[in-house]
Amino acid sequence: MAASEDLTARHKDAVAEGIATRRIYAERAENAEIWDVDGKRYIDMAAGIAVLNTGHRHPKVMAAVAEQCEKFHPHLL
Repeated sequence: MAASEDLTARHKDAVAEGIATRRIYAERAENAEIWDVDGKRYIDMAAGIAVLNTGHRHPKVMAAVAEQCEKFHPHLL
């Protein structure tokens, strides 16, 4: 067995399949949670730097985005 195959097998045995490796069709997100189209709730452990500190849909971030959008496309809001 090649070294990469051995490491791949070890990785598969040792590392849990995460949300980033599964097909999930998100319907909505709030803070650190995501709900899929079937209503199943997940804790988002794969959001990355985009929402790491504030979570999804933080009220202050949403207000800042809306304010900025209003400056460019008032008809969108």
